[in-house]
Parts: sequence; structure tokens; C-alpha cells
Amino acid sequence: MKLFVKAALTQQQRSAQFMREKNASKRCTLYVKNFDPLITEESLTQIFRQYGDIESIKLFPDGVQQKTYSFVSFKTPE
Repeated sequence: MKLFVKAALTQQQRSAQFMREKNASKRCTLYVKNFDPLITEESLTQIFRQYGDIESIKLFPDGVQQKTYSFVSFKTPE
């Protein structure tokens, strides 16, 4: 049986450590712009798939400038 021993932490230190661990496991969402307004979600998926597992992609056209932007969410920050 393995036994792990470390110094006791105050409640504030435990809370800070919990928040660091919680934030480390969050997804990573990128804001992407300046690409062809005719691009599709499938095309963006193919482009960004090489950088990790994608949780979702949301594509937004901007009617005034005819520029498109997107949010690409990865499952892990890495």
C-alpha cells in the first residue's frame, strides 16, 4: 500500500490549490477570425483537429463587414 505524506494546508491554501486544479482541467476555447467568409464548420474542424480533440465549433458571420469569426473549443487546454 502506498502512503502519501505532505504538510497540512490551511483552508485558504486548500481552496487555492483546488481552484488551480479545477482551472487546469477546463476546456480551452479559441477565438478565430480573418478567414474566408465562405468557410464551413467542417473545414474548420479539419484544420483544428490536428491540435487536439474538439468539443465544439461555433461559426458566426458578421453581416456588416461580411467577415466571419468562430469559437473553437477543445476538450483539454493542451
